[in-house]
Amino acid sequence: MTERKEVERVLLPEGRVINHSLFVKDQFDANSTPGYKIELAFNPEDLNEIEDKLAAAAVAKWGAGADKDYDEGRIRSPILEGDKLAARRREKGKPCDAYEGKLVIRAHTIYNKHGQDGPGGIQVFGPDVKEIAPVEAHTVYNGCWGQAVVTISTYVERSGDNALMCYLAAFQKTRDDEPLASAVDYSEVFKPVGRDQEGGTGGRRQRKG
Repeated sequence: MTERKEVERVLLPEGRVINHSLFVKDQFDANSTPGYKIELAFNPEDLNEIEDKLAAAAVAKWGAGADKDYDEGRIRSPILEGDKLAARRREKGKPCDAYEGKLVIRAHTIYNKHGQDGPGGIQVFGPDVKEIAPVEAHTVYNGCWGQAVVTISTYVERSGDNALMCYLAAFQKTRDDEPLASAVDYSEVFKPVGRDQEGGTGGRRQRKG
């Protein structure tokens, strides 16, 4: 019987949540695979250790010299430059402040907390390491801070280039911050209704006849 290879779990440093779909699978378009995802922004100096782990994963897969290929950009990294992402958003008239001067990691998985390709969300914990249930999903929002557990995987792109990615395993919210998007208050669009409101008859409608 073949033994299952142990996969190293990597705890990312604390980052700010830019986007997430931790409780319900997200699908960007009809051709994409629905999955649980997170996008985290970091101060560049906070990812030095993660960069080393990515380079080591490249060497383990492609051999000596792959770390140099990674450092020089010949192997695609799951770490994205926030300034480039911000520039693209700025061109579209979208908010971009959260990306500027940061490095960004996007991680995803199709598997829920039971290890199944199904609904229910991944494992999500609060600052006290108590699990956050889907009914409490509102407590994890774009703008809060947290740490994700990921596994590093290697693959070859359609172009033939070597690449690395981060698979999402679990997430812990660590602290609150200003939400990146606030809900719009539509209450002023409406007006009070009902028989006791101004303009009402205050009684039953009389029958004809």
